[in-house]
Amino acid sequence: SSGINAEYGQSIDLALVLNCKEETPSLSSNVSRVLSAVTKVHTAQVAVNTMREGLESFGGAGYMEDTGLPGLFRDACVLPVWEGTSDVLSAETLRALMRGSSTKDVLRYIRDLATGKCVLGGYQYSGELGTCDQLETPMYELDRYLTDLEAALKDCQYTGRTVTLGLGAAHAAATLINFAHYTQDPSDVAAARLWCKQGLVPLHSIDTTDINDVLSS
Repeated sequence: SSGINAEYGQSIDLALVLNCKEETPSLSSNVSRVLSAVTKVHTAQVAVNTMREGLESFGGAGYMEDTGLPGLFRDACVLPVWEGTSDVLSAETLRALMRGSSTKDVLRYIRDLATGKCVLGGYQYSGELGTCDQLETPMYELDRYLTDLEAALKDCQYTGRTVTLGLGAAHAAATLINFAHYTQDPSDVAAARLWCKQGLVPLHSIDTTDINDVLSS
């Protein structure tokens, strides 16, 4: 369920960012441009993975057409393709991150969401978000992940797809943590903790020498 919650959180946050930019001037256009591509790529991948595992949970019935489940899986598989494939949007993400202070703006926004400096859409919350000791670990894990991702972007160590999925996973984590801080509901806290343990995409660096060797062979 953490994956479904993550998709909802990302989508709602992006909708608020796109529709409320005039009311939240602290959000630059760089944030909305990057998150538009990142959210589409990441939620599409999560949807496909969730549906595939869902089919398995039904056993043989998950593969029988009369149940309608295979059709749902096929519908999910079109998400990474239509309205821009994952590769195209990953390239767009890299281009957007190279513009001015885009990288800093996006990473700062994700951190602000996780630490409660703002709520979804960049709004400033008029009340006080409650503290929760159980969220300290996922907040630390997310901050460390963002630090590694920022260093990777400076050194151009990763492919566009890895960067995009990494940002998507981090954005999802921030929305889950933010919402858990707000509700203080045990299930929301558990979803945030689980996502930061299993949902953050491993950052596997690439060696350009290996790529050149393959291309020249």
